Amino acid sequence: MVKWSEVTDIKNGKNQKKVEDSRGQYPIYGSGGIIGYANDYLCEGDSVIIGRKGNINKPIYVNEKFWNVDTAFGLIPKRNRLFAKYLYYFCVKYNFDKLSTTVTIPSLTKNNLLNIMMPLPPLETQKRIAKTLDAALELLTMRKQQLAELDNLIKLIFYDMFGDPVTNDKGWERKKLSSCCYINPKKTEINYFTDDLEVSFIAMSSVSTNGEINTSEIKKYKEVKTGFTYFYENDVLFAKITPCMENGKGAIARGLKNHIGFGSTEFHVLRPKKGISNSQWLYYLSVLPMFRNSAEKFMTGSAGQKRVPASFFSKFLVPLPPFPLQVEFAKIIMSIEEQKALVKKAIEETQLLFDSLMSQYFD
Repeated sequence: MVKWSEVTDIKNGKNQKKVEDSRGQYPIYGSGGIIGYANDYLCEGDSVIIGRKGNINKPIYVNEKFWNVDTAFGLIPKRNRLFAKYLYYFCVKYNFDKLSTTVTIPSLTKNNLLNIMMPLPPLETQKRIAKTLDAALELLTMRKQQLAELDNLIKLIFYDMFGDPVTNDKGWERKKLSSCCYINPKKTEINYFTDDLEVSFIAMSSVSTNGEINTSEIKKYKEVKTGFTYFYENDVLFAKITPCMENGKGAIARGLKNHIGFGSTEFHVLRPKKGISNSQWLYYLSVLPMFRNSAEKFMTGSAGQKRVPASFFSKFLVPLPPFPLQVEFAKIIMSIEEQKALVKKAIEETQLLFDSLMSQYFD
């Protein structure tokens, strides 16, 4: 184990105003990444950046000369003892929060950093470790990209099968969305449930911006029958409050305990109408940028608490595709979702491998 002071030089950042140049060849880094370009540099390439203030736990490896601003430190390894990529991965593993000197905004000092202890195997071993971690990280990145490409494929298929809802190039009759699905079904239809019936509970935090939903929280019907939003298996959840709405939060409610769910009052619920619409068409329509932008224009309330009113769905006109075409779309989506599930599993396994290697090398 060695102290950073023995193997690393730490360069304080400086204000960039005198060197900032849009045509400059050297990137200017803050604690969160590139913020511009400069005609001069402070640090040699093959170095590491960590935040002095703010983002202190997000190290950045840089392979070219750069200028770091005063909210970021440049870590320059002593080349004869420390390999830069090995230093980078150590920083990824290290919890800099424990060195923070303030409560409100996380901050680091140069003196504290210089006293950090790190394992230091021979230089060739450091290079081998970095190469192994590079390979694992590259595999993880590739699989995440596969997932993103499958998500993008779904959007392309939507436009290919249904056309652009704005231009209506398919020439279908425009309908109010509220006539294509039920909006916020009434709880009276489940008044016969017993109080001890178990149901899924979905908080806003349980729904992602890419259609994923966590249904692991279970409550009894008597705990949620008042004060929460009710929905059923295959209903579509649409986040109505800012910023969740603008960020694209929503999902198809699947895997609900006893096929019943309750959740945040900040959801609107869209239920398909038999023979008119299905969940897949409704959900992927609801996450289109044009749909979210239209909904944003109807928001009411004060800043930070703006919401999309239920009346929006009665005013939003959409070309209604034939139901058999929606069914065909759903089948295609199911096939892609199966592929996504395999990729997600591979991502989890690769992440576990990467985390295991990091622990092996640095714990």
